[in-house]
Amino acid sequence: MALRGSITSRVSRAFRILRPSFLVFAAFLAQACEARLDVDAPAPAMMADADTLPAMPTSTLDIPLTLDLSPVVRELEKAVPKRFGDIDERKAVSNKRVHIAYEAVRNPFLVALTGRNATIAAVVQYKGRGWYKPPIGPEISSSCGISDQMPRARIALTSTLRITPEWQLRGKSGPAKVTPFTTERRDQCRVTVFKIDVTDRVIRATQEAIEKQRPMIDRKVSSINIRPRFENWWHLLEQPIRLTDSVWLLIRPSAVRMGETIGVKRTLVTALGFSASPVVVTGQRPTVTTTPLPPLNPAAVGNGLHILLEGVIGYDLATDLLRKQIVGKKFTRAGQTLEIRDARLFGIGGGKLALELRFKGAANGHVYLIGTPRYDPASNELYVPDLDYDVGTSALLVKGLEWVTHDDVRGFIMRNARWPVGDVMRIGKEQLAKGLNRDLAPGVRLSAEVNQVEGISVHARRTAIRLRAQADANARLTINQTK
Repeated sequence: MALRGSITSRVSRAFRILRPSFLVFAAFLAQACEARLDVDAPAPAMMADADTLPAMPTSTLDIPLTLDLSPVVRELEKAVPKRFGDIDERKAVSNKRVHIAYEAVRNPFLVALTGRNATIAAVVQYKGRGWYKPPIGPEISSSCGISDQMPRARIALTSTLRITPEWQLRGKSGPAKVTPFTTERRDQCRVTVFKIDVTDRVIRATQEAIEKQRPMIDRKVSSINIRPRFENWWHLLEQPIRLTDSVWLLIRPSAVRMGETIGVKRTLVTALGFSASPVVVTGQRPTVTTTPLPPLNPAAVGNGLHILLEGVIGYDLATDLLRKQIVGKKFTRAGQTLEIRDARLFGIGGGKLALELRFKGAANGHVYLIGTPRYDPASNELYVPDLDYDVGTSALLVKGLEWVTHDDVRGFIMRNARWPVGDVMRIGKEQLAKGLNRDLAPGVRLSAEVNQVEGISVHARRTAIRLRAQADANARLTINQTK
């Protein structure tokens, strides 16, 4: 018992001796902990995803309607005789002492197109003879075009072409015109000493032959069936166009409009525009429902394609890009410095994302900031202009690290929390250019030039950041009529 009491007494005396030093050390540890706070902020609350697509200008895919009028010309060639009259067949005129004969040869018809007007023309060469029996004396005769150059006349018939809203071609021919080829003497045929003009006789006969064929010409124009071709092209444009694996372009045609009409040789070319709302989508091949070819709208054609592109930026990639911009950055306030040692981006729904920052220095820990991403076209970067501390982080910082909540610290984070998206835009443009230049079917080629791709909106989903961009392109369907 005496030994136990002796030990207890010695321990008690030692404790009394060490107590002041222990209290000083404990106070030092407390001060150290006070100076180096551990900040363990709670993660932001998740929200439901919501999404809306930005409105896009109406797009137009130009399609030249080419109508070859060769079938009409061939029918006219069959119907209109190539020869008129007989140089050996005398015909009386008003003066019974005078007789004439003529014979004309027609060259092949040619077509010249001006706008919507098709002029079918040919040249007629002719010759003539005249006889006069005077009261006394022998009969007198003379000729033109037999021993010298044959006079010429021009045949011209104009037909105005139009396409009805029901996709039917219609033609309305005007009166046929037959005139001397020139006003020169070479193209006049005056015979006999009385200068009887055979030219008018040839012109009237030729004009009568052409006038009889006008209804046939209009019927032949109307028989050209153009609707099946356009129905085929319409349904081709409704089909998804594969850009890359799981990336599809939907042109989504909605209407057809007519623009300027021009003529090239025997072909009528009308600029038609398919109104559309193109969009690029991802995933499996989209299922589309075919729709009937709509009525033709006579309004003016638009100014090219405006395609909605959507680039998907995964949060892992966004985080890697952001780390290059912000990790290692230091900020100082009130004599205290923090260094960002890591960063992470992730989606929380509602169009917002969260930025987790891990730091060291005056304190160790991590905090969360949230905001809505935006696209800066000048720098081709994503940024978060409304970036601010999450509610849970703010409450924690106020208790122990309130200087970090100051505006200049938050501004420092916002200025550095930017990351480039140049590759996403470039890749999207390359994929689109490739997809818009291809054969859709035998004889039907889609061709386009992508002028620019410009970001228009950013939407943060819980799974990824979606960058919406507008691609402007001049596109057209080129139709090979021989296919």
